Amino acid sequence: MKIISVEDLPMDAKVKEVLKRRGIVTLNPVQSEAVEKGLLEGRRLLLTSPTGSGKTLIAELGMISHLLRGGKRAIYVTPLRALTSEKYVTFKDWEILGYKVGMTSGDYDTDDAFLSRYDIVVTTYEKLDSLWRHNPSWLKESDYFILDEFHYLNDGKRGPVVESVAVRSKRRNLLGLSATVSNADAIAEWLNATPVKTNWRPVPLKEGILVNDRKIVLTYTDGVSIQLKGNDGILAYTKKIVEEGGQVLVFRNSRKMAETTARKIAELNFPLKKKEVEDIVSRLREVEDAGSEERNTLAELMSRGVAFHHAGLSKGLRDLIEEGFRRRVIKVITATPTLAAGVNLPARAVVVGDIYRFNRKILGFQEEISVMEYKQMSGRAGRPGYDSEGEAVIVVRNRKDSERIAKKYILSPPEPLESRLGNESAFYSFLLGLASEDGANEEFVRTMAQETFLDHELVKTYLETGLNWLRENEFLSDGVKLTKFGRRVADLYINPFTAKLIKDTLSMSEAENCDIPYLHMLALTPDGPIANVSKPEEDDLLEWAPCPPFTDVPDDEDEAFQYFSALKIALIVHDWIEEVDEDAILSKYGIGSGDLRSIVETMEWLTYSGYQVSKALEWESHADIMFLLNRRVSDGVKEDLLDLVRVPGIGRKRGRLLYQNGLTKPEDLVMNPEKVKALIGEKVGEKVVKDAARVIGGVL
Repeated sequence: MKIISVEDLPMDAKVKEVLKRRGIVTLNPVQSEAVEKGLLEGRRLLLTSPTGSGKTLIAELGMISHLLRGGKRAIYVTPLRALTSEKYVTFKDWEILGYKVGMTSGDYDTDDAFLSRYDIVVTTYEKLDSLWRHNPSWLKESDYFILDEFHYLNDGKRGPVVESVAVRSKRRNLLGLSATVSNADAIAEWLNATPVKTNWRPVPLKEGILVNDRKIVLTYTDGVSIQLKGNDGILAYTKKIVEEGGQVLVFRNSRKMAETTARKIAELNFPLKKKEVEDIVSRLREVEDAGSEERNTLAELMSRGVAFHHAGLSKGLRDLIEEGFRRRVIKVITATPTLAAGVNLPARAVVVGDIYRFNRKILGFQEEISVMEYKQMSGRAGRPGYDSEGEAVIVVRNRKDSERIAKKYILSPPEPLESRLGNESAFYSFLLGLASEDGANEEFVRTMAQETFLDHELVKTYLETGLNWLRENEFLSDGVKLTKFGRRVADLYINPFTAKLIKDTLSMSEAENCDIPYLHMLALTPDGPIANVSKPEEDDLLEWAPCPPFTDVPDDEDEAFQYFSALKIALIVHDWIEEVDEDAILSKYGIGSGDLRSIVETMEWLTYSGYQVSKALEWESHADIMFLLNRRVSDGVKEDLLDLVRVPGIGRKRGRLLYQNGLTKPEDLVMNPEKVKALIGEKVGEKVVKDAARVIGGVL
């Protein structure tokens, strides 16, 4: 494979300057092949290669060469907000060439007109999908799309949105970036792109099976076997790697297992640099968006060079853990598989502690993970610049399974990518999105639907039933013309089945003075958050509810599970807006600070959507209740604090403190600056008083 020198690139000197500043003097084999295949000339490519093989730089060269050739705008799309932020920071390097880099995610009911000022826009698949419904002129002008982590097409939740974005992007120039997949040629053909396939990695990967039976034996695929001392294979292997100077990522199939494993590993007492550890533990205790129990638990673990990482943790905690690992202060992270698909966090070794995961819909509750999931986890092994090779081991508890598991996960390619649009909820939402585009007619919608990766016979079925359903439920009229209700639902970026449930429920319900019925209804929609609920917990939830939901507990087991999940979400949010202490909420419901933030964020969007749907249907009494509810969910306060928390810097705790001391509105803050500073501190108080004056003046 040819290796291209940066000096030989047919690009502007400033481009080469940026690369050299990063220490890049030659392109690696994957990057070189992309250039050979026409990357810099704007050729449409689908590049599939392992994690850590330099795909981001390929995207950067593609974007910059496009703009240098006179292109209007490049859009870089990722499946996760964390990746969006990471790429945004990386791409800021290119502003030296005069190109402005912007970022957007969340807030789906807007066209983000400000992005017209930017040459490179980084966003998520969901945000881009929602933007297409708003038809902003800047998006119509955008002519180069980079679809990152394209293997998310196979993801049950995000796959339909990835496909929806791909269908639209196919009309422009595009670059697809994906982990290795077995049907890359078919995907490339669908995207009208040239496939660039390689298994090259910057750090070679050594893989093996760790049998945790009567003896702990690690057997690599090259046939070499070693026996480890101890009773626990994960502990023995982790100890070995850390003693050799490496770091380890241990993946477990649940949060509880990740936390339990972290505690066990911490008992190994690794030698650490005391000052560095004390510094990061000190910063950990200052993280504001976390529960005190989480901080205390992690402080104890991190003081021993270990941490756990999962979605239940707040962003502040996750960011600090990742920073500590990158700085090599933290030696071991135990995590759920979500970390594998998230940020760039390589380690010397990866331990896949479980090949099974929980699935309540399967008899026995366990299913094996996909090969793609294993490849994503194992792909984190090997730190460029630190390791000559990475190691990934799969733990098995039964020696008889070793050969089968090695053959399935290590020696086989990942599963082929398939369309996830093959269900009513996903496909009908896709159709509504198509109908919302400027100038859309029935021929356009039908043509675009045929452009999906879904089997054409299935497309025909879903197309006819979907259009009929959208008309029958008053989203569409006269072919594919959006009704007022349909337009509002499309702009809000909620699933049409969510809108139907809101419409059907409220049409049969009187306005309630209690928030539980509304929160339960919204949590029960397809867009609502999901909470785990144990059988014993169900009675508690019914008892804790200050008033009953709009609907009764259903007899069907699956529907009952959804009912109680929604009730738990409703009660969590109810406590949040009643200003219950965050630590008390986390303890009462057995959730993490990250869970609470995610639930609040989703329910803020859904209460806003419920308000807008009610307005579109002219149900003013329901609309008024949900408008107030939305404001309270946004700030986590009772109604009497809503005026005060309009001032930046005043949240639920400071707001209540000020209110209890007679400062109940922004005007009171301006009139009593010394009292404000005495209550909340000199520096913060001074800023709050200034911001209160700006709020009164209508500047904020």
